[in-house]
Amino acid sequence: MSRDSERKFFILMSHKMTESQKRDAISSFGVTQFIEVPNRWWGQIPPNADSIVSYIEDILNFLEKRSEKGDIILVQGDFGATFYIACWAKKHDLLPVYATTERVAIESVDGEKIITTREFKHVRFRVYETEKEI
Repeated sequence: MSRDSERKFFILMSHKMTESQKRDAISSFGVTQFIEVPNRWWGQIPPNADSIVSYIEDILNFLEKRSEKGDIILVQGDFGATFYIACWAKKHDLLPVYATTERVAIESVDGEKIITTREFKHVRFRVYETEKEI
């Protein structure tokens, strides 16, 4: 496949993408391939670590070897790591995005307990914007 007809969508978050998210990525960005970024640390970056760089080094190496200008990376997770990777992606001509959701909370009463259930429904992807674009 030529670069003009192929657009990869790298997934870096702690849960699986939904089918509606995949459909949105295809229709919004022309994605032809979904790639989960392997990293054992992503969902477990220690909150007491002084720096997150050593925990995301493998991710950056993976992306550097497999991504091309214009590819997309869905990045959500630890705030500092997400910020770092979104900035890195911009610097390397990748498009960092995050998913927006509609949240619905349902409360029910069971005797003396109040039970809250939250439902998250995908709305769209939004591009991370940086100060240069503001």
